Amino acid sequence: MEFSLHTYLNRLRTRGASDEFVEIIRRHAKPLSDRGLPVILSLGHLAFATSNSHEVLHGIVKREVDPYRGFWIRKRSGGKRYICVPEGGLIRTQRWIHDHILCSTWGKKSLSMAATAYVPGSSHIDNAKRHSGADCVLKLDITNFFETISERQVYHVFHGFGYRPLVAFYFSRLCTRVLDPKHDVRSPTVRWAGKKKRWQTEANRKNNNYHTVGHLPQGAPTSPMLANLVCFGLDLELQQIADSINLVYTRYADDMTFSGSFTTKEQISQFICQVSAVVGKFGFSINQQKTSLSRTGGRKIVTGLSVEGDALRLPRAYKDAIRQELYYIERYGLSGHLERVGYANHLTYLMRLKGRIQYWFSIEPATATPSIEQFRAIFPNFNEINELVTGDSSRGIPGTPY
Repeated sequence: MEFSLHTYLNRLRTRGASDEFVEIIRRHAKPLSDRGLPVILSLGHLAFATSNSHEVLHGIVKREVDPYRGFWIRKRSGGKRYICVPEGGLIRTQRWIHDHILCSTWGKKSLSMAATAYVPGSSHIDNAKRHSGADCVLKLDITNFFETISERQVYHVFHGFGYRPLVAFYFSRLCTRVLDPKHDVRSPTVRWAGKKKRWQTEANRKNNNYHTVGHLPQGAPTSPMLANLVCFGLDLELQQIADSINLVYTRYADDMTFSGSFTTKEQISQFICQVSAVVGKFGFSINQQKTSLSRTGGRKIVTGLSVEGDALRLPRAYKDAIRQELYYIERYGLSGHLERVGYANHLTYLMRLKGRIQYWFSIEPATATPSIEQFRAIFPNFNEINELVTGDSSRGIPGTPY
């Protein structure tokens, strides 16, 4: 997949392809080659590129099978999130699409500057930095973000990249999933219900289930970048609205943040209504219960970090929790402390605590240093344990000699 268009066409000629056929291929392949994208012209071509079975991919495209394993996980903010993990050859194909198409130079150029989640080279820290020192921070949340993005929108992403309509359709089917009706919280207008059955299982034949357009599954490696690409138009319009009143706008997945100054309550109300209208225009809706406004002197948290002042800080509760755990470990010993809190796996707990302290150090080195020294005093041989677990002696606690 790394050779030039000329090499690609020459290989066709050496295999006996006619000049007419080569010209047709050239016409379809050139837009992709010019953009540095892999040339995929059929489902069989994709199966070959991803070392997969054409029959397997064809069955997924036709929705004859459901190649996902679904389960619920608890969210930090409360409630549950339904995760769908692709199995078998599908996850290999999705990773190839993610690495070679979505994260290509062209794919990254197609992203909005406001998108900060899942973007190569960006993080929640970069997202928070853009709002540091603002007088006001307004946060809004999109309801059922991934589930609302349909395979039709995904199709337009791949077609917009230059892939033929049928190939874009294959990509859209391979990157989306039809949700069981009991888990489908989308409105009927988003589902686009039809008369065809979904996948041909015995249960669906008995229940006479209708066909629904697929959505981005949380858990697929392609979903995060596709969500960002789908939201390019949304980000563009929201950026224009924010610029018109000198606000900074970023979107971290489903979390939209606007920061700056608002003059009156009426201006805030009008702005939220304006944003909600744009969000609705693109098929999404705002979760009103998660809308929050923080003013000067208030607690301004953006993607888990305090943006009050010029420098980012961790919330006090995060740091206090680590200090408290270190105090109890020092007082009762690691085994005694974990017995008190009901945590059975000593090694997992220790590695998790190490990671939290390292994260603290990456944000606030000065305030984290006393806790690092305390950790080193309690566990003087920790880096040897860390090297045995990770195989990397360079990823221990900062400041250690190992």
